[in-house]
Amino acid sequence: MKKTIPLNIVFTYPVHWKTFEILRDFVQNFYDSVPCNEWYHRFQYEYCNGSLSMWVDNQSFSYEWLLHIGASTKTNSSKSHAGYFGEGFKIASLCAYRDKKWKIRMSSSNWRLDVVNVDKKIDNQSVKMLAYDVTIGKKTEKTKLLLEGVSEYDFNLFKTVIKSFYFPENILLGKPIWAGKNEAIYTRSCSEYAEELPYNDCYGRKGIVFCGYQVRGSIPFNLVVCDHTFSQSDRERKTLFRMDVVDVLKKVANRLPPKAAAEVLEKMRRHWLSYMKGEYDFYSWYPVIRNLVQRMTLSHTVVEDFRNKYPNLLTISKTKTIQERNTRAQAKTWLDSSPQRYVLVNDCFLLLGYHSLEQECESMGGLVNDDYVHKELQHKCFEILEDMCKKVYDKFFIMEKFPQRRIIVNPRASYHGMAQIQKRYTSARNNEGLPIRNIVQCIFLKECIFKREHFYDAVSTYVHELCHMFGGDCSENFSRGLTKSMEILLSEIAVVEKAHAKWMDLFK
Repeated sequence: MKKTIPLNIVFTYPVHWKTFEILRDFVQNFYDSVPCNEWYHRFQYEYCNGSLSMWVDNQSFSYEWLLHIGASTKTNSSKSHAGYFGEGFKIASLCAYRDKKWKIRMSSSNWRLDVVNVDKKIDNQSVKMLAYDVTIGKKTEKTKLLLEGVSEYDFNLFKTVIKSFYFPENILLGKPIWAGKNEAIYTRSCSEYAEELPYNDCYGRKGIVFCGYQVRGSIPFNLVVCDHTFSQSDRERKTLFRMDVVDVLKKVANRLPPKAAAEVLEKMRRHWLSYMKGEYDFYSWYPVIRNLVQRMTLSHTVVEDFRNKYPNLLTISKTKTIQERNTRAQAKTWLDSSPQRYVLVNDCFLLLGYHSLEQECESMGGLVNDDYVHKELQHKCFEILEDMCKKVYDKFFIMEKFPQRRIIVNPRASYHGMAQIQKRYTSARNNEGLPIRNIVQCIFLKECIFKREHFYDAVSTYVHELCHMFGGDCSENFSRGLTKSMEILLSEIAVVEKAHAKWMDLFK
């Protein structure tokens, strides 16, 4: 028995799927019909002389599922799936038949249908419409799709389409790290990430994110992350938003056992220093790292093994006050000169028992311990420096009086000098047109500077600290001020040499 069933889709329907999308939705029909852990063994295909056939044994359904938009043979199943037989098959058939000129035949149970077209009249106008030629015959326990007119290029694309679905034997997956009921995580295999597969531009083609059993995005780590329950209302969007990718990793990270969390954390080493840029930073890896670290703390053995493997980590957190920023700057200077090599990480690692940068610096004697000037010799040295600056830098340094004199008494401190500043709220410029940003309240000089042979060290350090009235160390205004101050100093050799002679006289 044969009958023709017109569908409510005219040939001028403005949808034009690419070949990848057509093949993906054809394959989706079969993927939805079997459990993913059976997919590799049950789904079969064959290609010969332009004919591509694909089938699943011991699986059948009624062709009526292909007649209605939104219908699915898995509607009552608990499995999360991306496609629907009616919608996917109809649109894929339209684009394949109309645009690719493929012949399409689907068969299952006791029926077989061929995709054809019929002429219909709408408002007295003749239109071409998609239709099925349905033939009822002998029953079979097989569902099969035959596509004719498929090129070698299209067949290779078909093999890529198969990789876009999740199944444990997928060659994109490496070693399994952990698998739960609805999530899983693997290492990334060496298999190529094909150009046709969805990926996020900002992350490139490295790690892979499977959502709803399909490749939906990429990550910058050698991992494959799977969230089988993920769903979104916009079915037309094939690639996840960047913030969705982060959310998927955050969710999966919060499910991992301690050992698996440590393994994933190691894969994210390049982002151990990640911080959220603001309260609503949806792209930061910081929450993912936080979840992984928290999961690791559930096992003392995992934490101990991790610390033995990475003994030289120091945490840093965001600084809020000027005092915290000054301490951080001292600690970083100490870190640069330390013979021990350290790696800075974010403050999540405090949960694993690591010290902060400031704690380590202080325990190693690297922070500045300061004191007031008590020795007469040191006061006289300061007077020489101040007198020299008054003569050399007339109207260059704008200040009501010279800064307070302080001494750095810690011999292990990295700094030879330091300035304590306060932001200036009234506008002013020096004779070179440089804006004065700060008031220098105190200047600290290291105690070892006050020696006969260290005059020029004292001069350069003192002038450097005075230049902080123009800005911080990294500011352009500070750099301009420091450069100009050195030029002026070199042009006043006679004044500098008189100050040098006075300095030398102090140490006779």
